[in-house]
Amino acid sequence: MEFYENIEAERDRIQACINKFGWTSDHNLDWYADSVIEKNAMPVFVEFDDGTGLLAHKYPDKWRIWSDPLSSQDVAVQKIAEFSEFILTGDIKKVWCDDVSDKIYSELQKTDKLKLNEIYYSLLWPVLEMDKHDPSLPGGHFKDIRNAKSKFYREHDVEILEAKDVAKDDLNKIVDDWKKEVIKKQKEDVYDLKYHKAIDNDFRGFLTARVLVADGKPVGFNAGYEVPNNSKIFAGVIGIQNYSLKELSLILWLEDLEWIKNKNYKELDMQGDEEGGGLEFKMQFNPVIERKTDTFSIVKK
Repeated sequence: MEFYENIEAERDRIQACINKFGWTSDHNLDWYADSVIEKNAMPVFVEFDDGTGLLAHKYPDKWRIWSDPLSSQDVAVQKIAEFSEFILTGDIKKVWCDDVSDKIYSELQKTDKLKLNEIYYSLLWPVLEMDKHDPSLPGGHFKDIRNAKSKFYREHDVEILEAKDVAKDDLNKIVDDWKKEVIKKQKEDVYDLKYHKAIDNDFRGFLTARVLVADGKPVGFNAGYEVPNNSKIFAGVIGIQNYSLKELSLILWLEDLEWIKNKNYKELDMQGDEEGGGLEFKMQFNPVIERKTDTFSIVKK
C-alpha cells in the first residue's frame, strides 16, 4: 500500500486509476481534491499493490474515504477493511466512509478487527432519463413550475454567463450568502470550503460552470462533468444560489436541465439527498432512484 500526498505530481497515476475503475459521480480527481471539509486536511491517494486505489482525505485526527474504492465492486469491502486496519494501528482512531454504496456497511460488520459505528446518514441518488425530459414542461403535473418560470423571467432580466467571465469574488460571495441561509435552516455544519476551492481553482476538472445573472447581479451557478467511464451520464455536481430571489433554486435547476438536454446526454445524475427536502424537490421531475449510499465511521475493536 502506497500513499501519495502530492496530488499534483501524481495526477497521471490517479487519473489512470480513475479511468480504469471509476464509476460513481464522485470519482473525479479535482472535485475530490477540492472537497476537504477542513483547511488542515489533505487529499491523499492510496494505491494498493494490485493497482486499485482509494481517494482519501487525511485530517490530523482521522481519515475520510471519498466514495467507493477505485476497484471492482466485489472487492470494495476488502479494500476499505485493508486500509482501515492499517490506518487504525497508530494515532488515528477513526476512519470515515463518506457516501459509499449501502451494501458495504453490512459486509464490513462481518470483519473481526473493526467496529462500525451507527450509520450517520444515508443518501438516495436519483437519475433522470433526459429523453423523457421535455424543457417545455407540458401537462398538469408541471403547471406550477411553468407558471413560476414564466413569472421569474417576466420580472427579471436573466443572463447566463460562463464562470470564467464572472469575477471570483462575486462567485465566492454567492457561496457565502448560501451558507448563511443554509445554517439558519439546518442548524448544523455546512461545508462550503469545497465550493470556494472549486471557484479558486477555476473549476478545474469540470466540463462546464455557468452563472445565472439576474438584473445584472450574479445570483447562482451550476457546474458538473461526465460520470467517469460513462460519457452518456452527466453529473450535476454543483447548484448553488444566494436565496436573493423567489424561485431562484427552481430556475437554476431548469437552466441546468435545459443545458444538459441540449448537450444530448442520456441521463443526469442528480446527486444524493436524504429523504424529504432536496430529494422531494428532485423527484418532481420523475427520476429513478438508482442507488443508496451510507456515511459512517470505523474504529478498531
